[in-house]
Formats: sequence, structure tokens, C-alpha cells
Amino acid sequence: MKRILAAFLVLVSAVYAMAQEHLSFKGIPIEGSMTSFCQKLKDQGLTEIGTTNNVTMFVGNFTGRQPSIGVSATSNGKNVHGVIVIFDSSDEWKTLVNTYDYYKGLYTRKYGNPSDCIENNPSRHDSNTFLMNELAKGTVNYASSWEVTGGEIELSIEKATTPLNGTVVIKYLDAQNIEMKLQNDLDEI
Repeated sequence: MKRILAAFLVLVSAVYAMAQEHLSFKGIPIEGSMTSFCQKLKDQGLTEIGTTNNVTMFVGNFTGRQPSIGVSATSNGKNVHGVIVIFDSSDEWKTLVNTYDYYKGLYTRKYGNPSDCIENNPSRHDSNTFLMNELAKGTVNYASSWEVTGGEIELSIEKATTPLNGTVVIKYLDAQNIEMKLQNDLDEI
């Protein structure tokens, strides 16, 4: 009986510990204040380019590329809760899909098959112009997500701000801090 109780306590402790882990970006847990988290990114060589609406933007190396990287936090800046990686936009569908497929392969290799995956392009033509028009209209859905210890990682192809351009986006969402942000927002309404 003591062994069963001990095994149960070990299991409960392991589950609790896993629930308390934060998702990491570039090996850095997504936790703490905006100031401290951003300093850790700077220590890894990222360059801060500005802050708007509780999002601090950086540029720098991520897997050998130079995307824009945004860090989001609560309105008081006490808790970071997400990181977004935005790759250079392209007007070539093949470039977007190749980038998407590359990162889908990396995340699948690290975390296993996506927990959710939608890859739908309703265009009946293989023409780049038709495909990019469909993306601009919002009828193309290319997205995969992984539920991982500490949160969720989302990969997608999105339309860019430049007409008929798209971009590949990766979002890291820390479960604990997203929940904390939602609770704070609920308290305000």
C-alpha cells in the first residue's frame, strides 16, 4: 500500500511540475517581465527595434534566418505570454510553402505530429497568381499547431500587409501566462 501511495504521489508531483513549466523560445522560458525576457533575447544577439501596444519587436538570428520577432506581455509588462516570429514576405507561393514545410518538418521532428493541421488551398489552378490571390482573399488555410509542455506552438502561412504577398508566421503561446492574462482581462470587464 505504501508503494502505491508513493507511486501516486510521484505521479501527481510530475504532473504538477509539467503543468508549471513554461514554454521556451530559443531556450528561454517565456516567463517574467517584458524587461527581463527582452534582455535575455538581447544577450542572444537579437536587436530591439521598437515597442508598440505591449509588443517589443526584434530582428536577429532564428535558425539561420533573420525574421522579425515580437514579444507580447500584459499591459503592465509584468508577464510575457507569447512570442511571434514573422519571416520576410514573398509574392511566390512556392517560397512560402517551402518555408512552411521546412519548419513543419523541424517542429514535427522535435515534438511529433501536429495536434492540429489544416492545409487547404481552394484554388483550382497551380498558377502563382491564382494562389496568391486566394491567400489575399483569406480562402487559403495553411496552419499546423503543436500542444507541447507549457503551451502551444502555431505555424501558418498568412497574408502580408503588401498586396498579393504572404508570410510564414510561428507563434509561441505560453499556457500559464496566457491564462493569467485572460484572468486579468476578465477582472477588468
